[in-house]
Amino acid sequence: MAREKRKTIILIIGSGVLGGAVLDFLLQSRRDYALVVGARTPEKALHRINLARYTAMNLGCEETAVSISPLDLMDVDQTAERLHRLHPDIIFNATTLHSWWIITRLPSEAYKRLDMARGGVWTPMHQVLTRRLMKAVRLADSRATVVNASYPDVVNASLAAEGLAPAVGIGNIANAVPGIRLAASYMLKRSPAAIDVRFFAHHYISYRMPSTGGTDGAPYHLTIYADGKEVSPFEIDHDRLFSLVAGRFRRIKGLAGQSVTASSATAMLHAVADGSGQVVHGPGPLGLVGGYPVRMTRSGPLIDLPCGLTLEEAIEVNRQCQRFDGIESVDDDGTVRITDESANIMREAMGYECHAFRPDECEEKAAELASRFAEYARQFGMSNLASA
Repeated sequence: MAREKRKTIILIIGSGVLGGAVLDFLLQSRRDYALVVGARTPEKALHRINLARYTAMNLGCEETAVSISPLDLMDVDQTAERLHRLHPDIIFNATTLHSWWIITRLPSEAYKRLDMARGGVWTPMHQVLTRRLMKAVRLADSRATVVNASYPDVVNASLAAEGLAPAVGIGNIANAVPGIRLAASYMLKRSPAAIDVRFFAHHYISYRMPSTGGTDGAPYHLTIYADGKEVSPFEIDHDRLFSLVAGRFRRIKGLAGQSVTASSATAMLHAVADGSGQVVHGPGPLGLVGGYPVRMTRSGPLIDLPCGLTLEEAIEVNRQCQRFDGIESVDDDGTVRITDESANIMREAMGYECHAFRPDECEEKAAELASRFAEYARQFGMSNLASA
């Protein structure tokens, strides 16, 4: 009698905007997974899980099991014990102390002022829970593949210095790929299915280019393929390509557009579960800064380099590109250095002083940043705007 194949266990930590949407997609995917949602408040998580179940059942998807595990990432020992008991194959971290959309709820001018500092200044808020999770993973001697959604372009690289880097991230560069494929298919008069790309860039470009139609001078590397053959740069003008992404193929952004991030996360989780060498785009693979196309294998992610581009060149593109996101560098010891321009904006706007911090300082900096942001929000009558 044939032995029944063990289901892939995916632990989703966090059931908020992103974690909940990924749960929706996984339940609707008709994949034979065993899903576990880790949550600080299981009762609240149950309501979100039931919403996902209702939706999946309406679509005829009723077989995937979902369970809840009480889990508080701030308690490393408890988290390690849970991981030891659950034995997940994949852990998806959808937690942060400061969701990206929080500052967008500020009045327009107040938001624009902080947005000028770019995303990198919030790194401590994204690093705290990811770092604690990875400590628990190591303590539990877990072999799970950790997929991090919390600013992996920088967080994964910083944690690599402590041997705590998640395997790969999600979103960011991956969110820009569908628009590039659609624009390229339009320019080349081919089906989108015939277009493939290899895109190397930091979070900044994936955030900026689809809105402005340009990179503001931020470096990137893009190779386009049509029917498996590389398209010459002379055949497709990148300026026009990017203008089409922000024009004809512009999408809804903000919270209403979060399904793009959730779908890119789901694609990454499928690729990790399959381990068949599928190429997907993701930030922070192997503890590297920025975003890359990665080939997901049973032994982990491999950077999928196009002809003529070395890994060193790809890394340098992302190192240069990260400065546009407010990150001067991520040092070999994990120290994250903020550009002077971004640090000055945060000091002038909120009185928050930070030019650099080590991984072991992220909690102290996150607490200070949360306090300063709360004071800033109160100036505009937004006292209910918490960093969570």
